[in-house]
Amino acid sequence: MNLQEMLDIIKQTNTDIHIDTVKSFTNGWDNDILLVNDEVVFRFPKTKETASKVMAEAALIKQLILKRPLLLVPEYEMVLHDGNFIGVKYDYITGDSGLQPSFNRRNARLIGDFLTKLHTIDPSAIKDTNIRPVHNKKYWEELNDSVETYIFPHISPTEKTAVQNLFSNFFSDSIFSTHQRVAIHGDLTTANMIFNKETGLVKGIIDFTDAQVGDPAFDFAGLYWALGPVFTMEVLSHYHSEDKEAIFNRVQNFYGLQPVFHELIYAIKSQQSVNWNTALNRFLKLLPEELN
Repeated sequence: MNLQEMLDIIKQTNTDIHIDTVKSFTNGWDNDILLVNDEVVFRFPKTKETASKVMAEAALIKQLILKRPLLLVPEYEMVLHDGNFIGVKYDYITGDSGLQPSFNRRNARLIGDFLTKLHTIDPSAIKDTNIRPVHNKKYWEELNDSVETYIFPHISPTEKTAVQNLFSNFFSDSIFSTHQRVAIHGDLTTANMIFNKETGLVKGIIDFTDAQVGDPAFDFAGLYWALGPVFTMEVLSHYHSEDKEAIFNRVQNFYGLQPVFHELIYAIKSQQSVNWNTALNRFLKLLPEELN
C-alpha cells in the first residue's frame, strides 16, 4: 500500500481520529508504520507472513497485559478492512529510546517485573499463534559458521581460541533438551526500551517482532552485554524463578556475549569499517576466565 491508501484506510476505520500530522516510516522490510498526531501508531505488515507474526504479537501482548506489568507495552487493536486483518494500531508511548538506563534498583525492579510476567504467560494461551521456537541448535550452529566465515579472518589466533571455547562449551551443554521454554521478547535491548529522560527510569518496552518460545535466559543477554553482570544480577534479584543461578550462568557463559557476533557480521555485510584491534575488547573483558 502507498501512503495515501493507508491514510484512506485509517480515515475509514477510525472516524474518531482527525488527522493533523503524519510521520511515515516505510523503508523497513516488514512493516509500514505511520505515527498520527504524535499519538497513535498504525502498523501495516507488508506480507502475509509478517501479518501472521503481528497477530501473534497481539495475542502475546494481550496475555501480558492481563498480568499488569509495571512497564507500559503497546496495546494492539486490530485494524480490519472489508473484514480482513491488515494491521494494528496502538497508543504511542512517549519518551526516549536507546538510552542507557540508570544503574539503580528501581530500573532493575521494573525490568525484573516485566520479565517475570512475560516468562510466566501460560503457553496454552499462545499455542495456536505464530510464536514458535527460533533459537534451536541449528540456529546457533549457523551463527557459529557465520562467525568463522566473516569474523575469523580478521582476528588473532588467541581471539579465535576464545570464541571457539565459547561455542564449544555452549554446544556441550544439555541446554537444547533440558531447560524450560517460555514466551520471550527475543530482542530486549536498550533500543527497545522507552525512557523518561528526566528521571532516567524505564517507562515501557516496545518491538515484540522477535517474540518466540525460548530459553528465558536469552532475554537477559542484551542487559548483560550493554550494562554488565552486576546490573544483570540486580535484575535477576527482582525476577521470580527458582532457576536464577542457572539462568545467570547461561547468560554469563554464552547469551550475554554473543551479541558482538551479530554486530560484527552486520557491519561486515553492510561494508562498515571495523576497528579489529578493539572489536572484541568488551567480549574478552566479559568472557569468564575458564573460557579465555
